[in-house]
Amino acid sequence: MWPREEVVRVLRARGELWNVAPGVTALRGDAATLLRSLERAIVAICEHETCDDWRVPPAIDFATLARADYFASFPQWLTLASHLSDDEPLLQRVADCGAVGAAPLLRDASVAPKVALNPAVCYHVYSALSGAVIKSPRLITAQSECWRHEGTRHATLERGWAFTMREVVCLGAADDARAFIDRCTDRVVDLARTLDLDPTVAAATDPFFAPSGRAKHLLQQLKELKRELLLPTGPQGRTAAASFNLHDAFFGEAFDIRLVSGEPATTACVAFGLERWLLAFLVRHGPHAIAWPTIDVLAEVRHG
Repeated sequence: MWPREEVVRVLRARGELWNVAPGVTALRGDAATLLRSLERAIVAICEHETCDDWRVPPAIDFATLARADYFASFPQWLTLASHLSDDEPLLQRVADCGAVGAAPLLRDASVAPKVALNPAVCYHVYSALSGAVIKSPRLITAQSECWRHEGTRHATLERGWAFTMREVVCLGAADDARAFIDRCTDRVVDLARTLDLDPTVAAATDPFFAPSGRAKHLLQQLKELKRELLLPTGPQGRTAAASFNLHDAFFGEAFDIRLVSGEPATTACVAFGLERWLLAFLVRHGPHAIAWPTIDVLAEVRHG
């Protein structure tokens, strides 16, 4: 097993990894190719559940986040999107300023944000299906770049400000959601074992921010609504490379998504952090492509 820091150092030295800001990482070469291979294997798991693959936008409106109770639950993560004013004198000042003094001028020239960069994928699904009646289990998958700002906790490939998230979302009755989570947990663990990544699954809770979040935190603990797939990132550390989330009727109520009976739908989602899978693979097999399992191993997972 390679130390995480050494993996990152080798990739940087080869020019395959660099950061444009804390937690914002670029990849190329063998590392980028490997990430695409892991992505294909993860997509194959999602395709076992559904071929309904959505292309969600890269940003989300405040109304949807408010409906999902995001501002009360996770404001510490949110990244807002803005743009420069269309005021011509201000734009001329920006054009004339060059590099010196650009940051404060850009701040002054920015307008109030109207959207946030995606903190997760599934909110788009609930918003799009608002008011729907679910006659049989509905399964949807989607992938997007997501943004969660964690201050000084950013760690390359493991805890990014920007990262790639693939999700599968299930909407239906409570039994449908539970069966979905159980199926996906088995398949995701099988994938990790096939890649020799030493997976474990553990109960988990979200880092709810507001005091009212303590009740949600306790509910998750008591009902085991959240589990995580943990993969080693070094001799002492593990990272949550996937999560398995039951929401009960929360999003069904919040977005008025109902069963034929009139009861709110139960929702569940499985989320994958692709860069964390990449890191766990590199820690286990090293940063040199010659030592990696061949693409055929991943193909077996995809088509098996």
